[in-house]
Parts: sequence; C-alpha cells; structure tokens
Amino acid sequence: MSRNPRALAGSCVYVVWMPYREAMADPATFELSTRDRKRLAANLTDSTARPVAVRTATGEIGLPPVAQRAVEQLLAELAAGGAVHVYADDHDLTTQQTADILGLSRTFVVRLIDNGKLPAHRAGTHRRVRAADAIAYAQQRRAHIDNVTAITTADHTVGVAYR
Repeated sequence: MSRNPRALAGSCVYVVWMPYREAMADPATFELSTRDRKRLAANLTDSTARPVAVRTATGEIGLPPVAQRAVEQLLAELAAGGAVHVYADDHDLTTQQTADILGLSRTFVVRLIDNGKLPAHRAGTHRRVRAADAIAYAQQRRAHIDNVTAITTADHTVGVAYR
C-alpha cells in the first residue's frame, strides 16, 4: 500500500471481496495465477482443520483464531479466482470506489452522503468516504435487508398475502 505502516491501538484492516477484477489505484490488490489458484484450492479442500501460521525471516508466527479465519477466507476467495483488495480503516475512498464496494451506483452514494446517511468529508471539491464508514454502512444495510427478509418469511409462513 502507499501508506506508511502504523501501529495504532484499535486500528483495523478491511479485506473487501470485489465481484469484478478491476484493480484500484491505492489499495493493495491481490490476484493469483491459474496454476497457483488450483494448488491453493487443492490445499483448502482438505477437511482437516490446521492452524494457520505466517513464516517470516525471524521464524513462524501462529495466528489467533480471528486472524486465522480471515486468512482462510482470503485464501478461499483467491483460490476461487476473485480479486481481493485490502484497505486500512482510515483509507479514503472515492465515491466510485465506495459505490463499487457497496454494489450501488455512484449517484446513489453521492445522494446518501448529501442526505447524511453515509459519513464523508471533502478533499478539495471531492467527496471522500473512510473505508471503515463504507464497511459499517454495508453491514447496516445487510442487517436491514436480513430483517425485512425475516419479516417477509414470517408473514408468508402465517399466510399473509402480498399483492
């Protein structure tokens, strides 16, 4: 990434799986060759759960369970041929990058920002959204959709008809 490494307490790194293969300018983007994807997929299909470790110049570091699950998800997505983008929580996204992450149009994202539903700030004349805010909005949106789906399912179960 183009940012300086930081050691901030409570900082996060978000891994965003994108449905397209277009690489963005600033975030770290990872894709594998077909050969590497096949090799990785063969190792991931092994049903025996093994601890995940990172090998460095100074030795091997075992990962805590949360980090292990994140790495396993990242590797599974890479094995499936997806592009993986990594953002720091304070990374500024353009409205187009935010729209791509959320699966919305850029115009709708601008409207969300202007209506105060998605936090943003200005960089000159341009709107910028923190990656953490985009991810939080996506989680909030997903929870809302899940709640509406649960209500619809419950209504359907008891026989409430929709027109």
